[in-house]
Amino acid sequence: AGGGPPKPSPPLFERPPLCLVAFALLLSTAVALLCTVFRDALAVVLRQPSGEAAALLLLKLVSIPVVSVAFTYTHIWLALWMTFKPVNFVGCLRIPRTNVGLGWQGIIPFKAVPFALKACDNLIPSLISPQECVGRVEAAGLVREKAAEFDQLAADAVDAAVAVAAPRLWGRSPRAAKQAVLEMARVATPQIVEAVLLDLRRESLVDSTLFDIRGLVIDILTNDPKLAVDTMIEMGRPELQFIRNSGALMGGAFGLVQLAIWAAWPQRAVAIFTMPVFGAVVSALTNWLALLIIFRPLHPHRFCGVTVQGIFLRRQAAVARIYARIIASKVLTSERLTHIISRGRGGERLRELTRLRTMEATEVPSGADLGKPGTEAWSWWLVLFARTLGLAPRGTAAADAAVAELTPPPTPASSVCGDDEDGGGSGGGESGGGGYSSSGGGATAQLWDQARAAASEVVVERIPALLEESVEYVERCMDLSETLADRIAALPPDVFENMLHSCFQEDEWMLITLGGVLGFLIGLAQAFALGA
Repeated sequence: AGGGPPKPSPPLFERPPLCLVAFALLLSTAVALLCTVFRDALAVVLRQPSGEAAALLLLKLVSIPVVSVAFTYTHIWLALWMTFKPVNFVGCLRIPRTNVGLGWQGIIPFKAVPFALKACDNLIPSLISPQECVGRVEAAGLVREKAAEFDQLAADAVDAAVAVAAPRLWGRSPRAAKQAVLEMARVATPQIVEAVLLDLRRESLVDSTLFDIRGLVIDILTNDPKLAVDTMIEMGRPELQFIRNSGALMGGAFGLVQLAIWAAWPQRAVAIFTMPVFGAVVSALTNWLALLIIFRPLHPHRFCGVTVQGIFLRRQAAVARIYARIIASKVLTSERLTHIISRGRGGERLRELTRLRTMEATEVPSGADLGKPGTEAWSWWLVLFARTLGLAPRGTAAADAAVAELTPPPTPASSVCGDDEDGGGSGGGESGGGGYSSSGGGATAQLWDQARAAASEVVVERIPALLEESVEYVERCMDLSETLADRIAALPPDVFENMLHSCFQEDEWMLITLGGVLGFLIGLAQAFALGA
């Protein structure tokens, strides 16, 4: 699944709406007219000795909210930028395992490992489990998807078994008999695959480390911190834009308060004290408020007829779709999921179970009568070895037709195969005698076990590869994007909020402090400029 190229973080400047442009033009025009055409009248209103002095005072007054708007907008954007960028530490003298030094690394990429751990511990268990991933892969559908490959697998397994048991007798067998054996092999293959997948699902319930989805997520996000950054930006893009734009609004409101204070006490000493302090408090407060209204309140509340809730939480359904698409296309891809099922520790167990189930399918119960009706329910391995060892099972039209074409007459067990190359035989004739079990003794029993093992190894080696080649089918079975989207949308608000907020909540103080420090410096510079 493709998620498209990641979107960049919100830029510092974007095209403003027309209403804002119109307001700025009207305000600029009004100030320009007051400072030029109407400056004498302005001098009377402001009680200044001349028009030039009145124009200069007006510009000072107007600059207070304008600077407050521009600075608050910019420092909030800077705080956002420092949350995500740079991806790698830029600077020198960094204290190991910290973000302290003469430089900076974005909070999110610096916290890539904790972010991955929180994603795994808080979300993955409640959203998708390894046993569910395995359980969604249907054996019958997998075999249909790779029909030609599984047909070839059945044929190769038959060839491997025959090469050990009785190659010369198999070569002399009629075509219909061989076709019947191969058909039984094709029918039984999905049964073995289904049994193996069911075993894997049961074992993953007991052993959560069998398919290490947690380790996969941690490894991906740790080695690619940019992915964590892109994920957070795309999920919270409207909220980030809101924080940036709200800086201008809050800056304008606090700028008007600053204007009123300075107009009431224009003395230089008062300005030098109030401007830096007010700038620090306002800048820190605007950062704190912007973060607060994104995530609080958690639950919707009615206030004066209006529903109030954190803006990130109001978009839970939309964010769920975005997050699910990114996880399904960038992290828990079908390629990676099939890989952890077929390789590694899960792959080792897959091979063990495949070998076990294949060997179980080839076991002939002691005293079984292969000549009785009902043989069609037996494993294809039984039919194969019944034929290659001279037994003649009945019960299906295909088997009966094949038996009718078999030319070797019933012979004693010691001469069924005719020479050492084809191994020993057991039983004979169309009635099949008393059956056969690998638990029996003698060279025939050993030969039987060797043939079963040879066939099972073909299946063991081929099944993991076929699973990895069936990525598109596995992706359709799991439907991970839709599943995650529905489940994230249904998360309780506190869990959903934790999905984004927890990644940088511990470092919010740094963003708030940064705003306060910058606000103090700008306020100090503004105070000296106004005082001059």
